This record gives sequence, structure tokens and C-alpha cells, in this order.
Amino acid sequence: MSFETIMIVMIFELLELFYMILTHQFVYWPFHFILFFILASTIRGFLARKYKPYTEGLSRNQVKVSVIIPEYKEELSILEKVIRSAINNNPDEIIILCDDGRKEEEQLIKKLQREYPSANIRYVFPGKKMGKRASLSLGWLLATGDIIVQLDSDTIMEPNTINEIIKPFADPKVVGVQGHPLLFQTGSRLSYIMGQVIELSRDVVCRMLDGFLVVIDGKIAAYRRDFVIKNIRNFLVESWGKSRIILADDRALTFLANQQGYKTVYQSTAYARSAAQPTLFKFITQQLRWVRSGYLYLIKDIKEGLFFKAPRRYRFQEITYLFSPISFTAALIQTLILNVQAVEILDSGILLSTGLYIPLLLLSFIIFSIGIGITFTVSIKLMNIDKVEIKKLKIRFIDNIILGLIGLFVIYPMTLYAMLTYRNVTDWLTR
Repeated sequence: MSFETIMIVMIFELLELFYMILTHQFVYWPFHFILFFILASTIRGFLARKYKPYTEGLSRNQVKVSVIIPEYKEELSILEKVIRSAINNNPDEIIILCDDGRKEEEQLIKKLQREYPSANIRYVFPGKKMGKRASLSLGWLLATGDIIVQLDSDTIMEPNTINEIIKPFADPKVVGVQGHPLLFQTGSRLSYIMGQVIELSRDVVCRMLDGFLVVIDGKIAAYRRDFVIKNIRNFLVESWGKSRIILADDRALTFLANQQGYKTVYQSTAYARSAAQPTLFKFITQQLRWVRSGYLYLIKDIKEGLFFKAPRRYRFQEITYLFSPISFTAALIQTLILNVQAVEILDSGILLSTGLYIPLLLLSFIIFSIGIGITFTVSIKLMNIDKVEIKKLKIRFIDNIILGLIGLFVIYPMTLYAMLTYRNVTDWLTR
């Protein structure tokens, strides 16, 4: 940024501040970012530092473990890697619940059964499409293990993941354990970066909320079988008003565990990698489902009283995450509309010495975009996100601005839309 441009921005901001003093309208946009991004990120990073994973606990020779993989139209090459990763973890059984009944999939599983006869791989196709909640419930009923490890059909475990994820179950109050999912790239670089940053941010949030998680992500999760069996009916018939909730199976299980007074914990050493969304459109569709689920369960938490019984850090996370779009809206209105009023003295534009005329609305937008980029960069550093994984993404400052613009013009409107349509439920999709 040239000296001339810096001076313009400084004059612009000073005039805006002068305008606010005269009109007593102190709705200054950095306040919103500081409150909902910078300050919130700092608090999350600070609280997360207290977390320690379980280094001792339940071992494999003390418990029987079943792996359940619900599947629907998954790419077969990825599914094969997922099943092989489960085999390498040496569970007592692997149950693949196919909701599409493809012949190619059945042939793949038969091939693996022949290759690993002692792995106890079971292929289940109920004959018709059931949906994810019903598929999971069927898997629980068929499972014989004391602990059930659930994988999305695109989640590849590390060789020691099961040994790590079962350790917390030595505590009888623990009924659900969140593993540590990361992503691998399958297509668009931008959707991969955004998805991976979300997962790395969730790692910090899970460390902060250990013991009372908002959600045990279904990518890699473990539950006591007796807990899920006891809650099958509540899980299957969960409703909101007159509509049955089909989405958010992982959020539903976490809600039930928290509501019943159990512990939901995070085991950061139980690593797995899931496929990133291959396109930006699929990433946005995924986020729409997740955000809708978030708002629905925030209201459900409040309605059922869980929000008020939960630890303060839980309420802090819910409020700052789900209400930040409202603050963002105020920031956007103030920056792109009220700012122009603040500098009417400049005749709605700035004439550079080069002869280039910049409309104030455009200048507001430029300042706002740069602010998003700076905020995004600073927030990542303050949250103490895994530096090794962040470096692997090779994020440049221009990427931060591009991602900020995608957030402004795509993710942000989608979030507002999700707030208004949180009641909408659709069929389940793994991808």
C-alpha cells in the first residue's frame, strides 16, 4: 500500500471518528471484529492451553471394539482406504452400512473379506435407503462391541487411532469421545484451505470445551454401546415442532449425552483424515447444513435448559460463534453505508494525485476487505492453532483477503439464510 493510500485511509478513518463524536453514533466496525473475532480468539486460545489428552486409560485388551461405517454414494477408492485403515487398527469387527446398494461396493467389500478373513468385516444393505440416523441405529443394534467407533465413509484413521480414542472410557462418566479429524485435499484448494482452517479451529474449541463438547463430530467419534442403545428411540424420533430432525446426527448424540449428565471429551491424539469438499459449491452446501444445525440446537439448548446448566465456556462458544453474523451485519452496514455519510465533506469521493477518482463506497469496501484479511490472520495466531498444519496450507496474505471476500459474499449471506431457515431438514449426505 503506497504512502498516499495510507494517508487517504487515515484521513477517512479520522473523519469517520469525528462524525461519530458529533452524532454520538459509536457503532465503529473494529469494535465488532475485536469483540467477536480477536477477543474471542484470544479467550479460546487461553482456555485451550489447559487441555491435556488422556495418556492412560482403557486399553484394547480390556474392551471389545466395533467400527461402524455408514456409507452413501462414497467414492469407492476412498471407501477402500477407509476400510483398510479400520482393519489396520485391529477392531473386533467392522460393520459397513450401505445405503445405496451398489454392486461395485458389495464386490469391493467381498474382496476385502477374502483378503482379510480374520478382520470380521460385515456388509449390511437393508434393501432400501434408510437415511443416516436409521443406518447408525441399525449398526448399533448389530454391533457386539462395548465401544463403538463411528467413521464417516471418507475418514481414514491413523494406525493407532482406536487405541487412543478408547482411553477416556476408563472414566465411567464418559460416554462419548471426539477424535482429532483433519482433512486431505480432493479438489479445490480454496475449499480445502477453508475446511482445514475450520478443523484446526475446532481442535482449539474442543480443547477449550473438553468434558462438555458442543458436538462430537461424526467424522471420527466413539461411544459406549449401552448409551447409544438406551437412546435409540430419542435419536430416531427427535423432532422440532411437527418436523422430524433428519440432519445433525452427531449434534443429537452430543446433546443427549450432555443433557443426561455424562461427559463428552476430546482425545487429540486420535488422529484421522477426512476428504475435503472437492468444490466450493459442495463446501458451501456442507456449511449450510452445519450452520442450520447449529442454530436449531442453540434454540433447543435454551428451550430444554441445557444452555443454562452448561459450563460458562460452552455458553461463550455458542454465543460468540452463532451470533457473530449479527455483529458482522452491523459492521457491514456501518462500514459501507454510514461511513459515506461521515465523509460527505469530500463530495462522495477522493481524487488522487494520479487523477484516479475513488468513490467512497468503493474505498469503504477496500478498507473492509483488508480489515477482514488482517482479522483472519491475527485470529489464527491468537487462537494458537496448530502451527505445523497451518504452515502446510501455505496461506498467503492475499489468500486471507480472497477467503474474506468469499466469506463476505458467499458464506456470510449463507449464514444469514441458515439463520432464517434453520427449521429446514433434508436427507443425509456424507459428502
